[in-house]
Amino acid sequence: MDDEIQHLRKTNTVLKISLVMLGVLVLLGVIQAVTAGTVGVGALSVNLRDTTGQAPSATSDTPSGQGGLNGALGSTTAESSETSTTPSAETKVVTGSFKQARGLLTVEVTKVENQGGRVKLSITAVNASTAKMDLPLGPFKAVDDQKREYGASLATSKWPVSIAKGASITGTVELDQNIGKTAKTIDIAFNGITGSLAPTGGAVAVPGIEIPR
Repeated sequence: MDDEIQHLRKTNTVLKISLVMLGVLVLLGVIQAVTAGTVGVGALSVNLRDTTGQAPSATSDTPSGQGGLNGALGSTTAESSETSTTPSAETKVVTGSFKQARGLLTVEVTKVENQGGRVKLSITAVNASTAKMDLPLGPFKAVDDQKREYGASLATSKWPVSIAKGASITGTVELDQNIGKTAKTIDIAFNGITGSLAPTGGAVAVPGIEIPR
């Protein structure tokens, strides 16, 4: 009877030791699986990680300059084309004093601009009378030394028209046609001037104004 009890004790002890060793082996296997992703040694090892479900590589087949913010910006910069602009014709300028007085009204041309044949005159008119005068652009006339006639462009001229008594006005008058290519001088005339003290005949002409070339 004592021998059987002794045998059972030895068997329990061996079983306990075996269970402890088995537990240690299992723990080691778990640690190996977590850290290395495999269980076992050598040919008996098993890979627990799924190699087929790996995230795709960050490398893209998208050509350089396409896709993404940097690519979009680069593409825009590379493909944008500069807007071609035709340079305007050079402006020729003559300054001076081309002046004519009629009665109490004086008209003076102080600057002439020629931009590709478009002529613009800077004009000052002085009313030395005690009454208002009007110098409308409708009846304005100009004649070059080749006898070609012009009017004033109402769309592009900037002329105040009315002059208060004892005052002056300054503005620009642009001719309604390109000046002749061979013309060297031009005469201008304000016609239809109104006012109780306007010049006799209602006109003032300024001759011999130089055309810049």
